[in-house]
Parts: sequence; structure tokens; C-alpha cells
Amino acid sequence: MLRRVTFLSLALSMSLTLGTGTARAQNELFPDTKERGRAAVEYEDDAIHVVAAYYYSQLNHDSRWLLIEVAVSSEDRMTIHRDAIRLITPEGVELTLAAQERFSQDMPRIRELVQGAAPTRHGVGSYFRRRNRSEDFHFFSLPGSSVVRDDFVVDRFRVAWGDLFFESSTGLWEEGTYTLVIEHEGVRAAVPIELE
Repeated sequence: MLRRVTFLSLALSMSLTLGTGTARAQNELFPDTKERGRAAVEYEDDAIHVVAAYYYSQLNHDSRWLLIEVAVSSEDRMTIHRDAIRLITPEGVELTLAAQERFSQDMPRIRELVQGAAPTRHGVGSYFRRRNRSEDFHFFSLPGSSVVRDDFVVDRFRVAWGDLFFESSTGLWEEGTYTLVIEHEGVRAAVPIELE
């Protein structure tokens, strides 16, 4: 009996140590980030505040498309262009946002993805209580929705949120830690995206 208790204590201690080590390594790789759920991460420093959620895509990434909900604000006025947002694969390959043309060409899969993700929406805008003004940014347009824009503006009074779509050239997304990057004139937010 004593041997079993000792073994269980040792296993629990190792598990806690490994878990702490993993969390510490995550904090070193992604400073200024906090987990806000199983698939939601908040990044905040003195210049920019970003929240990303990907509940559906975390477990459903065996398709060409990946969906990440994002909300952004900043201390100073920033115009964030779509080409300032990218996803870095675990192998270090940088992917830009999908083009609206490709997005439109694959509308049956996009609709399926958006419908599948609907019950897991996270409300990323709710993390920005001090902002007086909020608006959707529209990098992509579903049929019958708004006009596509190439940028959005944020500042200390304004938050912008919307959906980011990335396309895999292989038709699926491998498991691992990806990095969502948003940049603006020397400001850089890096958020871990864990696909399981």
C-alpha cells in the first residue's frame, strides 16, 4: 500500500512539474499572453491588445480552411492592414490571409466551416470594456454581407473584431503550435494557436 501511495505521489509530482515547465516554456515563447479558455488567448502589452479564439478550428482542422476570431485595440491610433497579419506554422512557414477571390471560390466549404463554428463563437470583443467604439472589420465577405476592406483602425477608444481565414496548400492543418502575428510599425503581437 505504501509503495502504491509513493508511486502515485511521484507520478503526480512529475505531472505537476512537467505542466509547470510547459506553462513556463509557453510564457517564454509567447510573453504578454494569457490563456482565456481552451482555445482563447489574450495578448496585451503597452501598445496593442489582441484576443484570438479558435474553438472550432482547434479540433476541426482536417479541411483546407482555418478560422480564427480576433479582436484588436491599441493605445495609439493604428491602421492595421491585412498584409500585416499572418500565421506561422510549426515549421516556420509564414502564411498570409487568404485572398477574397480564393475565399469566394470555395464557398461551400466556407459555409460549412462558418456553420460548424457558430455554436463555439467566443465573443472576443467582450475583453475590451473600456472602448467606447467597436466595429467589425471585413477582410472577407460571404454572399449578401458587407464590402471587403483591406484595413481597419483601432485606438484607445476603438476596438475592431472579425474573422481571419487562412488556407492550407495541403488541404489540412497538422497538429502543433502555430503563431498568429499582427504587426504595425514596430509593434508586434504574437499569439499561440494550438491545434490538437
